[in-house]
Amino acid sequence: MDPALRNYQLSNYLPAGKPFNTEDITFARISTDAQNCQPGDLFIAIVSAAGDGHDQIDVAIENGAVGILAERLLPTNIPMVLVQDTRTAYSRLNQALHGNPTSNVRTIAVTGTPATRSFTHLLSHAYNHCGIQTGVIAPTIQHPDGPLTDHYTGAIQTLQESGADTVILELTPEELASRIYDGLEFDRLVLTGVDTIAEEFDGSPTAYENSIGRAYSLLKPNGVAIINLADPITRFEFLPTQHPFLSVGNNDEADVSAQLVEQGRSGQQFRIFAGESSAELFTPILGHQHIYNCLQTIATGLLDNLDFTKLCEALESYDHSPGQLMPISHGQPFDVFLDRADTAKQLSRAIRALRQVTNGKLIVVYGPSASQPKPVRVAMGQVAEKFADVSIITENNPEYENPLEIAHDVLDGYTRSADAYVIPGRERAIVWALTQAEPEDTVLICGKGEDTSHVMGSEVFYFDDAEIVKICLQEIQNPVAKYGRDVFRIDDYRES
Repeated sequence: MDPALRNYQLSNYLPAGKPFNTEDITFARISTDAQNCQPGDLFIAIVSAAGDGHDQIDVAIENGAVGILAERLLPTNIPMVLVQDTRTAYSRLNQALHGNPTSNVRTIAVTGTPATRSFTHLLSHAYNHCGIQTGVIAPTIQHPDGPLTDHYTGAIQTLQESGADTVILELTPEELASRIYDGLEFDRLVLTGVDTIAEEFDGSPTAYENSIGRAYSLLKPNGVAIINLADPITRFEFLPTQHPFLSVGNNDEADVSAQLVEQGRSGQQFRIFAGESSAELFTPILGHQHIYNCLQTIATGLLDNLDFTKLCEALESYDHSPGQLMPISHGQPFDVFLDRADTAKQLSRAIRALRQVTNGKLIVVYGPSASQPKPVRVAMGQVAEKFADVSIITENNPEYENPLEIAHDVLDGYTRSADAYVIPGRERAIVWALTQAEPEDTVLICGKGEDTSHVMGSEVFYFDDAEIVKICLQEIQNPVAKYGRDVFRIDDYRES
């Protein structure tokens, strides 16, 4: 072992571990990758879809591992410690070796199925407006199968060193289920809602329940949850039992509530009530979900002793929510909105928000990505047929799947599939939808929002819905699509 490296005693961090061939293990680093183990490392055998680390101990030992942390007894003479769950042990050990960074900075975790990304941006904006420097950590783009706690540990440390007073982390249900956050501790947990269990977990409420339970378990002993009582599943199934919580909603039962005053194409006006304080606010961002985001922002800020008036000022100054009903206007006599909706619940939420402010037709361009299973695709078709006046199915990151096959799945959700338009080329679908719009109509383009990538096969292309819309609106008298295929009705290709 390199004498320049710091030496750690495993028993100081995992006292419940059961040692074999030793009384303790002295190590310099931890590793879950046998191939990249270095002299002095403690190798931690993780079981994952990529393989079982217990089968790789010979490689780790050959590369210099001085000890093994495992879940079962293995045939080796080098020091070994057994624990019940090596994935959890790794996460906690990694946090401890890095000085438990979440103990030195205010941490706010955000999870749920609707609007987590838009909420974290709004919360960060509000805290910054109140003089609190924040940093936001988005979910890792890596596959959540392996332990990625070091990704978050390093990010928290970097933000703290750059002067952040508060770190906001967006936790995905999938990563919670993979336990990669174990070892982190949070001051606040904001649960935006849990109303898409079937979509997110292929119909497995138990898996989702476990992930939400794990999120609550990561709260510090004095941590507080902020929940949305307007979400029925949260209200009746996922109330925290071990920690206090602050609630938001649309009635007096909630600690922080709202009352809609007026809603129109230019935005919505509502009144917020928080204890003895109240204020009337206007926001150009449409939809009930944004009001709930505002309420949870107020609730979280008040818990951290931020000024109510300042928080309200921040909400009114926030005029753009990434990926959520983003308006595009170039003087056209109809409205255009972009939204990242890629599930039936998200699509329903976006369409219904616009239906309330649309006097003419509601034209919807949408299409599930290849990652969405068939039940989600079918459900999206059901929503579009029920709530849209004109529905146009197009491609959205088809990856290796034929876009027409995805469209077939969506059409299975229609009772009258002949009423749907299928335009595989996304650019052509957007252009065609805009040419069909008349005064007082609304065009909703779903699937990407602010995302500017389009995945086909193994290639990732630049594709910006907003850019396509702007170009088309500028040439609305004679729009010409450069790419994509023609417009199809279902009867044109179903037999092919």
